[in-house]
Amino acid sequence: MRFGKKKQSNASIKMETIDIHEDICCLTIDECLTFAQEEHQIMQFAGGNQRSQRKLLRYDLETHQLTVKGVGHSAKVDLIKCEDIKEVRYATECFQLTKQYEDLEVDLCVTIKYKNGDNFLWSSFRFEAFDPDSAQKWVHTLRTIQKAKLHKQSVGKFKSYFVHRFPYQLESTGGTKGISPKDLKVFLCDHMNYKLEIDELGEIMKEDGLEEEESAIELSNLMSIYNRLTYDEKIIESLYQSGEAPRGEPIFKNSEGVITITELEDFLVSEQKSEIPASTVMNRYGSEGVITKHQFLDYLYSDENTVFVRSETVDEHMDSPLSHYWIASSHNTYLIGNQLTSRSEVEAYVQALLSGCKCLELDVWKRDGTIKILHGHWLTTMINAEDVLAAIEMYAFKVSPYPLILSIENHLDTEMQEKFAKMIKEKLGDKLLSIPLQDAGQLPSPNMLKNKILIKDKKYIRETQDYMKSDIMKRGEVYIESSSHANDWSKRAVLMTPDFIYYSYTEPGQEEGEVVRERSEVLTSRAPVAQKLSELHLAEPWYWGGVDGTAGNFYVSEYVKRMVNTLGNDVQLCGDFAIRPRTQCTGEYVLLFLDSQNAPKKIKIHSRFEKGFPRYFIEEYSNAPVFESLYTLVRHYQRVPFSVEKCPLILKRPIEEPRNFAKETWFHYGATLEDSERRLRDHKVNGAFLVREQPDNKFRLVFRCAGAVRSCKIGQDGRLWVIGKSQFEGLTQLIEYYKKRPLYITKNNQEIKLTKPVEMIPLDEASAPSHYELINKAYVTEEEIRERPDEVYEAEEDYRGRGDTELTFLRGAIIKNVEQDPDHVGWCLGDYGPRRGKRFPKKVVKLYEWEEEENTDNPLGNMCDGMIQLKKSVARLHTVSDNSYIPHYISIKCEGREEYRLGFKQYEDMEKWYESITNVRKNKPSNKKPAKVKQAPSYSALVIYVMAVPAPSEFTNEYISALNYREMSSFAENKLEAYVQKDTAANLLNFTSTCMARVYPKMWRTNSSNFDPLLAWNYGIQLVALNYQTPDKPMQLNWGKFHNSNGGCGYVKKPYEMVNSKFDPRQDSFSNSVALFIHVLGGRMCFSEAGNSPKVKISLEGLDCDLTADETLPAKSSTCPYWGGGKLISLLCLNPDMAMIRFEVTDCNDFGDEKFIGHCTFPVKQLRTGWRSVPLYDGHGNEKHLAKLVVRVEKEVLKSTDPEREKKRVRGEILQLNEFFSDRDDVTPEDVHRLRQIEDKYFEMMFQTQRKRNDIQIEQNGIVDLDRLIREFYLWRMSEDASR
Repeated sequence: MRFGKKKQSNASIKMETIDIHEDICCLTIDECLTFAQEEHQIMQFAGGNQRSQRKLLRYDLETHQLTVKGVGHSAKVDLIKCEDIKEVRYATECFQLTKQYEDLEVDLCVTIKYKNGDNFLWSSFRFEAFDPDSAQKWVHTLRTIQKAKLHKQSVGKFKSYFVHRFPYQLESTGGTKGISPKDLKVFLCDHMNYKLEIDELGEIMKEDGLEEEESAIELSNLMSIYNRLTYDEKIIESLYQSGEAPRGEPIFKNSEGVITITELEDFLVSEQKSEIPASTVMNRYGSEGVITKHQFLDYLYSDENTVFVRSETVDEHMDSPLSHYWIASSHNTYLIGNQLTSRSEVEAYVQALLSGCKCLELDVWKRDGTIKILHGHWLTTMINAEDVLAAIEMYAFKVSPYPLILSIENHLDTEMQEKFAKMIKEKLGDKLLSIPLQDAGQLPSPNMLKNKILIKDKKYIRETQDYMKSDIMKRGEVYIESSSHANDWSKRAVLMTPDFIYYSYTEPGQEEGEVVRERSEVLTSRAPVAQKLSELHLAEPWYWGGVDGTAGNFYVSEYVKRMVNTLGNDVQLCGDFAIRPRTQCTGEYVLLFLDSQNAPKKIKIHSRFEKGFPRYFIEEYSNAPVFESLYTLVRHYQRVPFSVEKCPLILKRPIEEPRNFAKETWFHYGATLEDSERRLRDHKVNGAFLVREQPDNKFRLVFRCAGAVRSCKIGQDGRLWVIGKSQFEGLTQLIEYYKKRPLYITKNNQEIKLTKPVEMIPLDEASAPSHYELINKAYVTEEEIRERPDEVYEAEEDYRGRGDTELTFLRGAIIKNVEQDPDHVGWCLGDYGPRRGKRFPKKVVKLYEWEEEENTDNPLGNMCDGMIQLKKSVARLHTVSDNSYIPHYISIKCEGREEYRLGFKQYEDMEKWYESITNVRKNKPSNKKPAKVKQAPSYSALVIYVMAVPAPSEFTNEYISALNYREMSSFAENKLEAYVQKDTAANLLNFTSTCMARVYPKMWRTNSSNFDPLLAWNYGIQLVALNYQTPDKPMQLNWGKFHNSNGGCGYVKKPYEMVNSKFDPRQDSFSNSVALFIHVLGGRMCFSEAGNSPKVKISLEGLDCDLTADETLPAKSSTCPYWGGGKLISLLCLNPDMAMIRFEVTDCNDFGDEKFIGHCTFPVKQLRTGWRSVPLYDGHGNEKHLAKLVVRVEKEVLKSTDPEREKKRVRGEILQLNEFFSDRDDVTPEDVHRLRQIEDKYFEMMFQTQRKRNDIQIEQNGIVDLDRLIREFYLWRMSEDASR
């Protein structure tokens, strides 16, 4: 095998044309597994300038992963899970490799693309085999393994999930095969969120026949432990016991704990409505003709029992015009991050096509004489249009043969358009639709356009303007000097308009997607609340933010005394430490620690600015390492010793700040909620309060509010105290803060502040709270805890506070809750970050003017950190010294404002910016009038069926009558919202029945967020362009609509009535409505880093009349949560043809914050009834293996959707119920109680609809609930009669 020489050129390389659609060799699956399980030598391509490395590659059948091992006894082993492999290629990425190597042997190259964590872009493993036959066998084998889905079997799923997390070595590596029982507790806590008790550990070891102290726990033992921890007896009991059954009667009556084949057959027919033979399920999950409870639970969670059936093949009519289909569409397909500074990648097009996307966007520009694709007015990177077209040609129809649309945003002159047209023809070849089909007076169908690529662009017949964003006059990266520190320069992304220079913050030395290794280690070891690396120490227990020198020395001495009294004189406290800020030197700190003699010592931690950012180091060494944060400094010296009086010392245990609040009169340790209510009973003043600490170290603030006693949680994150979403450095500081500002605002807008602390007094045990107080007692949620800002200010310059009583902030910081300092003239008190009520001089801030989210004056949107006014300003050139870090700068001074300095490293760059600024200042912008251009005829000829025309201001009848079916309109989301508010909104549906329309995100979504696509789909818009790189809810809805429908081909047919009748998306009466009854029973592995209390939200997503949702209460466990005793969720779906159902699982921590765990979204038409499993997926649509729910689903077709008719029907059934008891002598109090419930529900619905006559959803939900109550009553009554 031969490797080529390294290349120096970065020119565009012609893509190889090896066929990736068919495998060259043909092996059986057994032959594939035999081949792959042997070790094969390969050469792995290394990134950058590194040399390729010889490796050993094999497939492990037991754990379903590829092992890549270096040559050598102690070589590192890399693992790739087969479940993460997205694609295996012969040489489709050779165009990237040939940029580094010449004369590459293409027939030896193999590329494996696999998912890496939560990243949008797939990772690559590229290697070169030693012979072409071996390369072909590897590709064929890996594709065969993927098709067989071996990793999806229950055992395979378990092993593929845990093998990367389990500290387990394969035998071939010569490593150990297990872990100790002590490490098992840590492993289960980290990877299953399960806290294993000591007694429980002993039982597990005993059941597996292992010695508790000596035995090593292997992967097979872990599987047994997993099965034990995820088995929920309560779900099975609901099948046996009528009291727990959601349907009101037992399904299995066998008391022996097994399920016979007869019971299984009855279950599959009556409950599951399944045609699968009971013998098939019995053979797969049971043994000896019966299924145990554990085996039956495995069946309920299995993939074959999912709550929906994904359409694997195209099952819709594909001969209608293109305008009759929704089409999966992407916005700015080339980007992998935000819209301003992220990278452009050819691979983003490949991933979009492989996910079923059928409309891609290409923004083409002329750069250095070549055609590039980039987000032209921003700072994104660029890619070759030639490479993109080659990738599109190769992958356009790999998922489905239906047509692909290229939405081109053309910024080329006529000469470059000619070149681009030629490039398109050469690269796309016969796949490009170059001539129209037979004209039938309507758009052709997807079947007629199979394997064809359509070009969407303006088709110019006459001269027209080249539409440019002419208000953006210059863009780039410059350095801006800090206003408070000379020569403190920060690199900024900058855009210049005629009025302002806008700049955003740029992290030094980091590109989009790059993660600094030191920071990565910090964030994975601990996840504090603080988001910035420079603030991570604020949440650490070793940081004493409010302690001065005298108090710090005293606290350390008291700590030593307490530890000696508790543990004896021989206790070793060497390395115990804390850090406090220096009182006289802001930004510097003192490290307090104990030496080998338990004597208190201290060392100063100094700071200095480097390139605009603070760096920290200790004073002991002249060449001491410098750290970018206080947190990383501590982390370093917890691993690496430093010298103290020539003795090495490592930081060990943090010395926590003393709890000074314990002496406060309002603090009550161990008080129960009832005790607190009694203490507050006699205090009639609003805001009377106390803080109680429970034995489990949880705190609650209990206060008096409008005759009621309310309670809210006070959480802890390290040393920070958290209430709602606000953070404080101390509990006393929290209380003092809410004495001055409202803690709670009542429904009558009455502000409640903390007023009178309630002292600890003896309680009269005979006393009890009044009935009024018990009724009004309530807990205050996080949303009710408010920070109601008195005034908000923005910092006009940097300010470094002196001591802990003052704020420190940078220019542009937003300071909330500002009020005058009563003790100091010219000073204010305010909140910034976790520091509350601290002083700062008023002269360095200005009143902040709130801007609405829709403000279009700022081209950087929410990524803007500041702006510099240009009009009526004076700009001057300066050169300091060629040896300076920033030798050249432009000073900009506007009357009444401070001076700004823009720095440059090259004099030529400064001159160009100065010329542009001078033109603006003289009101002579250089590109104010866009030049008129003529479209090249050869390029215009490529636009056939999707001819872009300007969107009208309104879809009037005259506009609709003059339609040309080949024309299409594109407009932003906010324009769509304006359309549907007008009286002519119905004409938008008429337009989309004949022509194509495209909606894209508004310009100000600079963070690549997405808009809700439902409104566009409801009005028949075919192309709803979304940012595929952002895994938010809109993209999850897009995935549910296209991936799970019509075989995932990228086309979904609209309902018949939407394109063939007078359909109105605002109507609320349909003929095919259904009522859904869903009972969420349990789940597995539903956890995140947020907490241990998952909950399930079930929502309908479709027309406005179907937008409804309900959720369960939080469960008490996340490893095996159980919701079976909770409420039944009933949802009314008026139009199931257009609705999707969405299961979303979130995790709730103790503070009420939610963390997304997973979702499952699919069309309501695919919903299956019975006891079903719900697989969970991440935001990008990747299945979260082992994370599932079990639900019970019932579905009923409604007789009518006319509310008045339904109310009459239900009223008649209630009257019949009363007649049922009129002549009976065996009426029980239970009968009366249940009948009263039904009647109360009826009157409640009538009362609500009288108040909201137009709210059909209230009426229909009430009818559904009444139907449910009546049916349950009948079932219960019949069972009672049978028992009698």
